[in-house]
Amino acid sequence: MTDKEIDKLANKIADIIFKRQEEYDAQFQIDMENIAEESIMYTYKIDETTTSTTRDIIPDLESELKASLYEEDYKKAAIIAAKIKELKNK
Repeated sequence: MTDKEIDKLANKIADIIFKRQEEYDAQFQIDMENIAEESIMYTYKIDETTTSTTRDIIPDLESELKASLYEEDYKKAAIIAAKIKELKNK
């Protein structure tokens, strides 16, 4: 193969990869919207003897969010992120 043919092949492969990535991204966005629309509730348990404010809970949720992302548990991460957003908007 000539360099020109190799470049042409490499460009075709890159185009295929980018197209597939766009499809995956679009599907991921749809999945995240579906999760957000479902009435999935993330419950955060607080010891009954502890009085806790929203400001106390958010850092814990953010830590759980990071752990979920690290573990690639994106469904749980989306739920936690929605809860954090909800608490910050209160």
